[in-house]
Amino acid sequence: MRFRKGEKRKVEANVDLTPLIDVVFQLIIFFMLSATFVVQSSIQIQIPEAEGPVALEQKHLSITLARGEGGPDGKGPIYVDNVPVESIDQLTSRLSAAQAERPDLHVLIRADAAVQTARLVEVLGIASSVGIERYGIAAQPPTRSPSEY
Repeated sequence: MRFRKGEKRKVEANVDLTPLIDVVFQLIIFFMLSATFVVQSSIQIQIPEAEGPVALEQKHLSITLARGEGGPDGKGPIYVDNVPVESIDQLTSRLSAAQAERPDLHVLIRADAAVQTARLVEVLGIASSVGIERYGIAAQPPTRSPSEY
């Protein structure tokens, strides 16, 4: 091996950005997958106003009570995850199957403001009878302050 006298090795500094870019992409993917997405129903109803927290929880099943003609007993259509329910027995069987599949089932009930309270109570009774313990009723924040009522 021969070394030349007077020749010095030059040290060049460079930064490799590949690991940094990999970490950034992994963080983006992590936050995208762990984010909670709220899926709005395509059924148009007027949700009543109520005081309470504005944040929405993640629900596994959505029941929509709409006003109008038709539905299981002629008091308005009922939808389970945007699929119309033809009878109260069908609603009971769908809720029972969902509860059996997932014991920690969370249900969101979206009732139109014009739907009678008796209808809402009936659906809540059916949900309770099949063993569903966790449910919420959708409402939007009031447009007026409580002092204006």
